[in-house]
Amino acid sequence: MKSFSEADIEKYLKYTDENVLPLEEQLGRCFMCGVSLSEVELPEGPEKKVVCLKDRDHFIELFEELEHENSGATYEPEFLKEDESGLIPGEVILLYWCNDKTTDKKFPLYFKNNYAVDAPKSVEKLLDKGFLEYGNYHEQLNALTIPKLKEILKSHKVKSKGKKAELVQRILDNEIKESNIPKSYRLTDKGRQIVEYSEHIILAHKDKYFPVCMVYMAVRYREEFPYPTRYEDLKLGVLDTKIEEYTENNMIFELEQCLNVKGKHLENYNKDYDQSLVYALLLTLISLYDTTRRVRFGVKRIDYNDIDRLITKGSIDKKQFNYLFDQALVLFNFDGYDLDLIDSDEIKYIREAIYNIDYINTQKYIEKYISAKFFIEYGSDNHYMFISDIEKY
Repeated sequence: MKSFSEADIEKYLKYTDENVLPLEEQLGRCFMCGVSLSEVELPEGPEKKVVCLKDRDHFIELFEELEHENSGATYEPEFLKEDESGLIPGEVILLYWCNDKTTDKKFPLYFKNNYAVDAPKSVEKLLDKGFLEYGNYHEQLNALTIPKLKEILKSHKVKSKGKKAELVQRILDNEIKESNIPKSYRLTDKGRQIVEYSEHIILAHKDKYFPVCMVYMAVRYREEFPYPTRYEDLKLGVLDTKIEEYTENNMIFELEQCLNVKGKHLENYNKDYDQSLVYALLLTLISLYDTTRRVRFGVKRIDYNDIDRLITKGSIDKKQFNYLFDQALVLFNFDGYDLDLIDSDEIKYIREAIYNIDYINTQKYIEKYISAKFFIEYGSDNHYMFISDIEKY
């Protein structure tokens, strides 16, 4: 499997800081699932700085996509369509981003790479349209970093200890005027109205559980939901639309992505641990069916950590688990996946193995029902298992 160097991870950190979110908002947490790295099992390599062991495969896919990324990327049509204010979605995100930023702040590359936005040019457009303006001196100071504020105070022989608000107020109280600090941007009333109305675009951009490639879905389907619609409801509506589409077209890989995102959303936003567990169970059943019936094989990962966590967080007992397991079976209706091939004893066996987080009995289940040669590798402490139809992968 792929190994990472320190340089690889530093490259990824730099890209993330410039294109996704500031590092200070993410360091210490898994960049994939958002859980604190101190609470999860970590891989052995330098990637342990940014991802948990469970999501390492997902991280590898993302990293490889970044390596092949090029500036000549094509854009979704929704990203090139102006709204009534004359802005494309990326310019709405830029408008939000600029608020309280200094004019010398470097623009993240995602504006150009993901949203077809020439940031310097679009900022001039936002200023000309009256959606953005320059802040006053107080706001200029607020936009500076703490080290810069301390430097100003020290240069005027004024006390430089304290929190940021105290440093700014001390500069104002001492009537210190600095002419060489950069201007800052702020939203006008018209700009705030645009940000408020387009909240779904901004929240989709910031949502770590909703991939950037899905942001255009929030734009595409916004007109199908009456305003105002909460972002959380819009997101679930978009996911349900795509789940239906992918199911009808037998696009299992894309479907699994949507099921995973919906399950994470139900857990982290709705705190609906029961329904989140249904989707975690459904994804596990797909993997086991793919393996034992060879609908799709290659390398499959069986990981009960999400299921274990949701059972604990939701205080779900055996009776409730069985009910939710049956709900997952009802959703298991994809073309090429025939539950009639699985008898009741087999379903009962795997239900028990999953509920008890029992990897050994899961292996016995696979050994009993798989029809070809296969290989199994356990993760450290048996927290997950890889099943493959090739000896080395």
